[in-house]
Amino acid sequence: MKRAIQNFLYILPVCAGIAALFAVLTGQSEEKNAWILSFSKFRVLLIIAAFAFLFLTAVVFFFRKKKQAYLYGIIGFLGCLSAGILLFSRFPSDDTRNLIPLIAARAMPLLLAMLCACLFWTIALRVRHERAPCYYGAFLLITATLVYWAISSHIDRYAWQINLRGNTLMCLSMVLSVLLWTFLLQSEAERRWKIAGGVLFFVILGYCVTRSTGMWMGRAETPPKAYWNELAEAFLQGRFYLEHPSGTHDLTFYDGKWFVPNPPLPAILLMPFVLLSGSADAINMCVYSAVLAGINSGLFFLLLVLAFTKEGGPFSREMKLVDGSSFPGQMLQIAGWVTALFVFGTDHLWLGTTGQMWFISQLLVVTFTLLACIFVVSGFSPLAAGIALGMGVLSRPNIFPVWLCLLGLWLHQRAVFPRLKWKDTLLWCLKSGIPVVVAVALLLLYNKLRFDEWMDFGYVTINGADWILDAVQKWGMFHPHFLKNNAEVMLFGLPELDFSGKRFFFQPHVAGYSIFVMTPALIYVFRSFRKNWFAMGAWISVFLSVGMLLLYHNTGAEQIGYRYLLDIAAPLCLLTADGLRGKVSWVFKLLTIVSICVSFAGIYWWYLGRV
Repeated sequence: MKRAIQNFLYILPVCAGIAALFAVLTGQSEEKNAWILSFSKFRVLLIIAAFAFLFLTAVVFFFRKKKQAYLYGIIGFLGCLSAGILLFSRFPSDDTRNLIPLIAARAMPLLLAMLCACLFWTIALRVRHERAPCYYGAFLLITATLVYWAISSHIDRYAWQINLRGNTLMCLSMVLSVLLWTFLLQSEAERRWKIAGGVLFFVILGYCVTRSTGMWMGRAETPPKAYWNELAEAFLQGRFYLEHPSGTHDLTFYDGKWFVPNPPLPAILLMPFVLLSGSADAINMCVYSAVLAGINSGLFFLLLVLAFTKEGGPFSREMKLVDGSSFPGQMLQIAGWVTALFVFGTDHLWLGTTGQMWFISQLLVVTFTLLACIFVVSGFSPLAAGIALGMGVLSRPNIFPVWLCLLGLWLHQRAVFPRLKWKDTLLWCLKSGIPVVVAVALLLLYNKLRFDEWMDFGYVTINGADWILDAVQKWGMFHPHFLKNNAEVMLFGLPELDFSGKRFFFQPHVAGYSIFVMTPALIYVFRSFRKNWFAMGAWISVFLSVGMLLLYHNTGAEQIGYRYLLDIAAPLCLLTADGLRGKVSWVFKLLTIVSICVSFAGIYWWYLGRV
């Protein structure tokens, strides 16, 4: 069966070559440019190129059973060449009569055939499990970026309703980051520089994909209910309230003033930028949320790499047994796939496109919980880890159970389960816990200054959905009454699929749906039940957080999946990597791709496909 699939994949490029040659031969040249057999000089060159491509595909087909490592070079060259020509056809002029677009249009069948051949050959090589050279991933990413760049440039030029300005700079940044990281991996540079190159690549990838996705969905500028830029301006002017808010939905009205009920960290971080720009309106909140998404992407990758490479890290011993070395080996593949899963296969991607109040708070929770874990794995002072987690509390207070994951990571470096050095452990707990307690105290003081009550967070009188307000006023913020509804959404909710053709096929309920439908690759966390301090701490933090969320007064209101899952993204990404047991299987890759597809389908539904 596998051989039949391979044969089919190798014959498809030959068919594409025949189709490209036929398209080139049947094309008509202008009579005044006729040279040989009514063909222009360019058309003759194009026919020769089509014959050469057809010959190449035939050679590959006849030698398909031999060692195919040389094919990676051919694929890389053809992919980048065809994608580059496709991109160049969009420049340098907006004039559609320009010679370059006309030439590219005539060569389009051949360019598409070359790209299709690269795709089919790549799949065939992966079916055979042929080992790819390290530069091959760079070729694929650059080819994909150039193709996307060409498509988006074309759409931006002729579809006025879509604003894709800035895509050129993003795509160029992507290409440069790919080249830089590939160079660092191939060089004799120190490990830290190779890791830095990977972090930079994922930061740029996360930002570019998030920002570009938002642009395609029409979310390019600051939307309603952003508020954080306005609150940052209010802080700079010595106020805790919004004087002339852009809207009032999800704000709290008290003593004749409108307040943002959420903890204030997002606004505090925006204050320097509002000060420099001179106005809250000058801050694009969609860019702000996309930047946070990019930073989180780099932090996911950095945490996973450090977990493998740092002495005493949760995966350092296993990686050395599997690979014989700690860098880069299989570790890069695991870190890359798990990072892609959590950045693009959860609600994280959607949150990064929104630019709105609640969702930016959620992104910052991911940022600071990841930083806290990174500080522990890197051997930083417990105060640093505590400060990072305390900052997260100033964005969403209910994330404090992640502290147990930090404790588990620290113990894993210093003791073999179940042994414990009580004195050192108590001292670490004290040092790491103090900043969290201070953050809680500051949050309560903030409540007192706003609402004259230490424990009033403003949610009981929020100008929001009536059903949320009624639930909070009747049952409180946390209550067993909410358990059933939260469990149905978090664990068992299913999206509706409609193939009638009357609307977009993916129509989930606006309240959200199961985390295992949104991100099916999460099932790998259940392979991480091990008797060590890391697994114990991570799992206890997950169970406590899930328990609190099951008792919470709403499921996340309007969302595409279950966004509160990201409160525990840091321990979950570590548990998922641990569940891979040192190898990225094809099942995990498939589930990750499905997760990303579901995420993009949900985003399209949210912005354009809701009926």
